[in-house]
Amino acid sequence: MSQAEHPSSFPDPAPGDWPVLVTGAGGFVGGHVARHLAAAGHSVRGLARTRPLEEPGDPPIEWILGDLRDERLRLRAVEGVRGVIHTAAWVSLGKDPKGLSRAINVEATRQFLDEARRAGVERFVLTSTLHTLASGTADAPADEDTPWNLECVDSPYCRTKREAEAIVRGASEGGFSTVTLCPAMVLGPRDPKPTSTRLLRVIASSPVSFLPRGGIPIVDSTVIATAHRRALIAGEPGARYAIAGPYLSYPELGRLVGRVAGWPRAVAVLPDFLQGPMMLSTGLLGRFGRHAELSATTVSGGFLRLHVSGRRADATFGLVHPPAIETIRAAMADTRDSSNDSRPVE
Repeated sequence: MSQAEHPSSFPDPAPGDWPVLVTGAGGFVGGHVARHLAAAGHSVRGLARTRPLEEPGDPPIEWILGDLRDERLRLRAVEGVRGVIHTAAWVSLGKDPKGLSRAINVEATRQFLDEARRAGVERFVLTSTLHTLASGTADAPADEDTPWNLECVDSPYCRTKREAEAIVRGASEGGFSTVTLCPAMVLGPRDPKPTSTRLLRVIASSPVSFLPRGGIPIVDSTVIATAHRRALIAGEPGARYAIAGPYLSYPELGRLVGRVAGWPRAVAVLPDFLQGPMMLSTGLLGRFGRHAELSATTVSGGFLRLHVSGRRADATFGLVHPPAIETIRAAMADTRDSSNDSRPVE
C-alpha cells in the first residue's frame, strides 16, 4: 500500500491556506511533489526549464518556464505564495567544469531564499540528498546528527548541496522558517530522464546482472511527495530530515527487479577488491570523454553501504513506507510501458 493509499490521521496543510511554489517541477521528484499538492487542492505554481509532458487526469498547475538563475523569473515565481518547495538542482556525481553546481545549488538558492523572505513566504523547504548526511552500519545506522563521513562519494554536487543546506538552515528566523529534506534513492513512475529509475532499467536489461555489495535505502515517490507537503507545517525550523525507507543492497535490488521484470535471472556479486580497479578504469575513460555519466565517485557509491535511519522523519511527518517490491513494481511498470518492453510484470 502506498503512502497516498494509506489512511493517516496526521495533519496536512489546509490546501486553501497554502498556495505553493515548487521549483524543479518538471523533474522526477519535483513533478511528484507538484502533482501531489495540486491533487490535494493546493494552488500550485511549478517552475521548470521546460513544461513537462502531462497525462490525462493530471491536476492543474500554473507553469513558469525558464532558468532558475534568472532573477526576474524568481521574483515572479515567489509572488503570492505561502510556501516554497525547492527541488531544483544541478545533479551529477561527476565533474563540474562549468561551475554549474555552485551557480545553481548555492548562489541561486541563496538569492532565492532572500527573495522568498522579502515576498512574505512563511516556509521554505529544500530538497537535498542523503549524501550530505553520513553512513552508519546495519546495526547502528547514521541519522541527521551523525558527523559527515562520506568522503568516498564527495563531488561538486555533494559539496554544494552541503553548502546550500547550511545557508538554508541559517536563514530560518522569525516568521520565515526553513526545513531540509534529504531523500534516499527515490523510485516510482514518471521518471522523465530517467534518474534513479535508470538503474532499474540497466539491471533489467540483461539475464545476468553484475552488482557491487553496496546498498542504499530507497523511498517511494508517493512517500517523498507526502513528506514535502507535510514539511510545509511540520518539522523544526532549520532542521533537516532523512527521508529513507527500507535499505536494499544492490544485489537485493537486482533480485527484486528480477522478480518483477523477469530479468535478471541471476545476480553475480562483485567482490570489494574490484572497487579500486573499477575506479581507475572509469577515471581513465572520463579523461577521454567516454562514459561521462560514470565517475570514480559513481563506482565508489556502488560499493558504499549507506545505512541511514529515516525514523525521525517518519515520526515527524507521519510517513508509511510500502514494501520495497511494490515500489519497484510501480517503477518498472512505468519503464516497461515507456520502453515497449515485452517481458511480463508479475
